[in-house]
Amino acid sequence: MEKKKIMVVEDERIVAHDLARQLTDLGYDVVATVYSGEEAINKLRETHPDLVLMDIVLAGKMDGIETAEKITALSGIPVVYLTSYADDRTFGRAAITNPCGYILKPVEKKQLHITIELALQRRGIELNLQENHTRIYTSMKGTIEAIAETIESRVSYPHGHHERVSALATAIGCEMGLTDFQVEAIELASAVYDIGMVNVPVDILQEAGQLEGIKLTMYQTYPGTAYDTLKKIECIWPLADIVLQHRECYDGSGFPQGIKGEAILIEARILAVAHALEDLTTHRSYRSGYPLNKALEEISSKSGSKYDPGVVEACIKLFREKGFKFE
Repeated sequence: MEKKKIMVVEDERIVAHDLARQLTDLGYDVVATVYSGEEAINKLRETHPDLVLMDIVLAGKMDGIETAEKITALSGIPVVYLTSYADDRTFGRAAITNPCGYILKPVEKKQLHITIELALQRRGIELNLQENHTRIYTSMKGTIEAIAETIESRVSYPHGHHERVSALATAIGCEMGLTDFQVEAIELASAVYDIGMVNVPVDILQEAGQLEGIKLTMYQTYPGTAYDTLKKIECIWPLADIVLQHRECYDGSGFPQGIKGEAILIEARILAVAHALEDLTTHRSYRSGYPLNKALEEISSKSGSKYDPGVVEACIKLFREKGFKFE
């Protein structure tokens, strides 16, 4: 069995070498013993350890907590903290970095072994979960994309409609700091949010911007129809609820439930803006597409009424400051 690789980050050289010796005795491969946070970051790329033993108090520009934050951001490698004493504030900072454990100095060999093994097991479970999540996401995305092609042909959307909505919606989600899980949900929902339109007569769809009376009522059933379809699919993302709510308005004037504000899922609030902007800039049978600036002005004019102001702000920032473009 291949030995697990450990990096030791400890600025007291005697302690560092004693730790390295104990780790070697326990059957681990000590791939580096370093004495500062800066050196740890540099060695990380060379050694690719399975775990880092990190002294909280380090000499130099970065203490152990700052170093652990960078290691986690760069690689996701688990960190176990070494400490002889730390006040509540320091422990609070350390806890935010989500370490895999703490070891008190002077280090006891048994404690060292148990803590490392638990940390490595936790890391193994996390990696398995990530792999399973990736497989599920890839499978779901393939299914969703096939459905999206069918919807586009049925609803007479221009080619690439769903891809453009998805690109903008996911970019807004990232700009607003949503989690990876939420952004994945937005990406998937963007491909099937209008699946309910397959039950709406074609002549009504072709007049979508000019409907009233019974035709408008029939048109407004499509989010509910989509919800009824998607809720039957076993899925870890709340796609059915996002799709159900994407035509709700921030002020409560939308459909089908008339909910408002933060009662509407943030993913649905984002999808509403992305859908609206893509629709405004696209030529339809009943009107010409707007120039981008005019479309952005239209979206902005309804910030706080039809659309979430935070979502509108992020959308406009993407186009006017960060160079986002529809492909």
